[in-house]
Amino acid sequence: MRRTRFLQSLIAAAALAAPLLASADPRYAVTVVGGADSWARDINNQGQVVGSMYTGSAYHGFVYGGGVLTEIGTFGGANSGANAINDLGQVVGNAENADGFAHGFIYSGSTMSAISGGDSMQAYGINNSGTIAGSMLVRTPDDTYWHGFTWSNGSLTDLGTLSYGDGSRAFAINSHGDVVGAAANMFHGAPNWPEDPFVYHNGVMTGLGNLGGPWSAANSINDNGQVVGYLGVDSLPGNPGDIYPRSAFLYENGQMHMLEGVPANWSSGANDINNLGQVVGWASGADAGFAFLYLDGEMVDLNTLIDPASGWTITDANAINDLQQIAAQACRAGVCQAVRLDLVSAVPEPPTFALLAAGLALGLARGRGLRLPVRRRRG
Repeated sequence: MRRTRFLQSLIAAAALAAPLLASADPRYAVTVVGGADSWARDINNQGQVVGSMYTGSAYHGFVYGGGVLTEIGTFGGANSGANAINDLGQVVGNAENADGFAHGFIYSGSTMSAISGGDSMQAYGINNSGTIAGSMLVRTPDDTYWHGFTWSNGSLTDLGTLSYGDGSRAFAINSHGDVVGAAANMFHGAPNWPEDPFVYHNGVMTGLGNLGGPWSAANSINDNGQVVGYLGVDSLPGNPGDIYPRSAFLYENGQMHMLEGVPANWSSGANDINNLGQVVGWASGADAGFAFLYLDGEMVDLNTLIDPASGWTITDANAINDLQQIAAQACRAGVCQAVRLDLVSAVPEPPTFALLAAGLALGLARGRGLRLPVRRRRG
């Protein structure tokens, strides 16, 4: 969920990871969760998926679970979108009111409620405690800025900014209350108003830097404190078609790692990470691209993990849960829609299972919806 994960027991984790190592057959089956022109944004540990779908005249948020697709309405306006879901089935997102302004909501028990306490609040993440992460407008005599916030039971916390910035946006939160997002970097200024990824921990916001280009962001954080996102790149020799190229990263133990496996001169971004350290995201070049799964230091094109006879092409992967199910976007016969990728069952031989469980025991011992710029200028 965007973003919180509860850690599975060693035996359960071993059983779930085993199919990835034991079978040369397709690892994932494709389950359609939304109609034509829909997007999957997040998935929880019950396999429930949230996102946005086209209703014929507008886009509305949805939640899919148990084979049932439920549409989420609006606050009287045209559009809405669901961005995150926790393991309790609580959904957050943004919905327009009658004046066309979007406002953050929480959807729980079939009831949709506005988040209150700030100006133009936007909701992007929720953890299992029900704490919401998002962004709100802060107005000063000189200008208007976005500030990241957390909200819990009506209590609002302004996350502030980096020491070298004037705005921030919060995209994800883990079970410990650690928040990640993007924060303004004033050193470079106009015309792009660049952003750096940040981690907010114990009341302190820390920037993770960039690669010389604007528009970097941290999209997800798991319960182990591992962070993923993308860093802006100053330029790429081959020009992948992006005005401002990006490079996917994994930040852990105070160290920044660029994800290997992306073709030279391509852009990439990491959208989510689960508690097993598995990452999903996208990579693209001038005329090609793929959705990826990154685990054990290797990047794999998700299209190589599904049955080629299915006709599906996975174009983006937005979220992955601890059961290794993936919320993604896929296209077939010219129609693109929200899907869930489910592991294909495979039972390993007992010796393989024992070795895998032992390995996991040793190992465990040691976000895209619509996003607005940090700074909104007057006029």
